[in-house]
Amino acid sequence: MKIPHLDLASGTFSKDLWYRFCSRYGESRAQKLVDSLSKPVNNFAVRATTTKISREEVIAKFEALEWKSAPHEILDEIIKVKTKGRNIIPYLPDAPRIVTDKIAAESIFVGSDLFGVGVIRVPKLIEEDVVTLISQKDQIVANGISKTNSKNPKCKGIAVQTTDSFYEVPSLRNLGFIDSGDAFSQSIPAAYVAHVLDPKKGDKIVDLCAAPGGKSTSTAIISNDEVDIIAFDRSRRRLERMAIAIKNQKLKSIQIINEDSIEYIKHHTIKADKVIVDPSCSAVGVRPKIYDETKESDIVNTTNYQKSFLWAAAKIIRKGGIITYSTCTLEPDENEKVIAYALNELGLKLVQPNLLMGTCGEDTGDGLDLECMRRFYPDTFDTPGFFVAKLTK
Repeated sequence: MKIPHLDLASGTFSKDLWYRFCSRYGESRAQKLVDSLSKPVNNFAVRATTTKISREEVIAKFEALEWKSAPHEILDEIIKVKTKGRNIIPYLPDAPRIVTDKIAAESIFVGSDLFGVGVIRVPKLIEEDVVTLISQKDQIVANGISKTNSKNPKCKGIAVQTTDSFYEVPSLRNLGFIDSGDAFSQSIPAAYVAHVLDPKKGDKIVDLCAAPGGKSTSTAIISNDEVDIIAFDRSRRRLERMAIAIKNQKLKSIQIINEDSIEYIKHHTIKADKVIVDPSCSAVGVRPKIYDETKESDIVNTTNYQKSFLWAAAKIIRKGGIITYSTCTLEPDENEKVIAYALNELGLKLVQPNLLMGTCGEDTGDGLDLECMRRFYPDTFDTPGFFVAKLTK
C-alpha cells in the first residue's frame, strides 16, 4: 500500500495535466501545484447562516467543541476552522482492507466516516472488525471500525467509522450544524462568488445549476434573504438534499425547479437581474486529491457544456444585469477561453468585481481584461484552485 500523494511516476497524477501545468507555469511551479493539491487547506472554511445566528456564536460553538476557529478577514459570513494533521496512521498488516471509490477516499482522508455508497469491495469481515480503508490505487487513506459485514457491504448509512486519518476537518453533520442549519461548509472562493454577484434587495436571481445549493444559499444569506432566487438542477436527489439545507437554514427566498435549465429556458420566457453560472467542470482545482486521471479530452469535451450555460444566461439576463461564471478548475480552456466565447459570440462584457480577492486571470491571447477575472491557486492561497468572472449584458 502507498501513502496518498499525487505523483506522475506512480500513476496517481494525470500526464495530460502535468504537461499542461508545465507548459503554463514551468516544471518547478507545476510541482508546487501538484503538491498543494495533494493536501487539504490549512483552514477549513465554514459559512455561518448569519440570517439566523451570528458568526461569533458559531465560532464559540466550534471553540467549545475544541476546533480552533477565527473569522475570515474579508468575508463577513465565513469562519476559518483549523485543519488537524498531518497525523501518523498505524499500519495494520493483518486488518481486512476495504476498497473505496475516489470521492469516498478523499473524504475519509480528512476524517469522514465511510458510507455504504462509497464501498467498492470488501473482504470477509464482521461488524466491529478493525479495518483499513484503501483507494482503488491501493493507497491507504484511514483505519476504522466496521459497522457492516461482508454480506451487506453497501449498507445504508455508515459502513466504517473512521478512527485514524491523515487529516481531520470538522464533520458539520456529526457536530449538529447541518440539522440546526447554523453552518454550511463552503470554500472561500465559492463563497466569494456571491459577493461578486452583489445581490440587492428585490433582485430576481437565477442559479442555472444549483445543487447542492452552496451558491444559492450563500446569495440568500448575504442579501438578508431579501431576493427572489430560482434554483435549477436536473438531479432530483441533489435537489432533495438542497431543499433540506434550505429548510434547516430557514431561508425563504429560494424556489427550486427540478429541470435541465437549458431546456427549460429554450421553451419558457424568463428574465433575471442576475444569473449564477457554476457548471460541472474537470475539478482540477479540488483538494485534497487522492489521485487524478483527467485526460485532455475530458477538458475539451467539458467546455461545450459550460458554454451552453453561458448561452442560457445571456438569453435570460436583462440589459445591464450581472452574470457570475465560476469553476473549480485551473484549466484556461474551461475558464478564460469560455469567457472569450461569452464576449465574442454572446455579446457579453467583462466587469471588474467591486471586491477583489485572489489574483487576476491568465493571458490566453484573447485580449481579455485580466483584472475582471479572479483566480485562486492552491499553491499561493489557502484555497482550492478556483476561477470567477463577472459579466454583464
